[in-house]
Amino acid sequence: GARTAADAKTTARAIANSPLVKTAVHGGDPNWGRLVAVAGRATRTLVLDRARVRIGPIELFSDGSPHDERAPQAAEYLQGKDIAIEVDLGTGGAGEARMWTCDLTADYVRINADYRT
Repeated sequence: GARTAADAKTTARAIANSPLVKTAVHGGDPNWGRLVAVAGRATRTLVLDRARVRIGPIELFSDGSPHDERAPQAAEYLQGKDIAIEVDLGTGGAGEARMWTCDLTADYVRINADYRT
């Protein structure tokens, strides 16, 4: 739902690279607000009143309204090995992109914080 493919790619990359999103995924926290916030910073074309956020098949945010009652199902979904997150920017455009990423664990942070060259 991005205006252009380039806009979709920029937004997808920002979400995929966000440490806050990565830690939420690792912690099983279906924090749709982090996804919307990153998308909003990545593009000026986000239309909040028409945007949608899905974690797996569970829609957590649509048309400007959260669906927090669905958070337990999304948290359960996040326990899986491979997960999908979808953010529709609500522009009505046909732009789309796909990014692959990984979560960010406490052990990863600890190992790299303790590392010295």
